Amino acid sequence: VLVSRGYDTVEKAGEFLNPGPDDLNAPVLMHDMEKGVERIREAIVSGSRITVYGDYDADGLTSTAIMYETLQQLGADCDYYIPNRFADGYGPNRDVYERLIGQGTGLIVTVDNGVAGSEAVAYAREKGVDVVITDHHELPKELPDAYAVIHPRIPTEKGEYPFGGLSGAGVAFKVATA
Repeated sequence: VLVSRGYDTVEKAGEFLNPGPDDLNAPVLMHDMEKGVERIREAIVSGSRITVYGDYDADGLTSTAIMYETLQQLGADCDYYIPNRFADGYGPNRDVYERLIGQGTGLIVTVDNGVAGSEAVAYAREKGVDVVITDHHELPKELPDAYAVIHPRIPTEKGEYPFGGLSGAGVAFKVATA
C-alpha cells in the first residue's frame, strides 16, 4: 500500500509512518488564516462573546471540541452550538444565528461547515456580527461574504495549501495552532 502511494523507500515509509511536529505544514499558508486568527484575537482581547458553530457528525463534534477548548485556554468568552440535524438542518442556519446574536454573540466561528451558508452569513453581517468560516467541504461557485473563509483548497497569493485533504478537525487544529 505504501509503495502504491509513492513511499517506495524505507526512508520515505519511515517518514510517513513516524511524522513529527516539524513535518506539519505552516497554518498561515491556508487561505484567510492570518485574517481570521487576527479577528478571533480581537474578540478575545475585547471580551466579545465568541460562538463556535459546529456540526453534529463526528468530524464536526471533534472540530467543535478543538476550537472551543483552544478559545477557553486563550481566555475567550466563548460557547458553542451544535445544530440539531432535524430542526436546524446542515450548516449555518439564519434562525439560529438570529437567536445566538440576540443572546450576545459578537463573533461566530464555524467549524466543519460554513462555505454553503451565504444566507446566514449575510444576516450576521447585517447585524454587525462577523463570521469566520473554517471548513473543508466542496467549495460553492460563490463563497459567503464572511469576514474570513479558512479553507485548505482555496488558493492564496502564496499558492495552494500543501495538503487540501484536511478534515474539518484538521482545519480547526490548524486554526488552533495559528
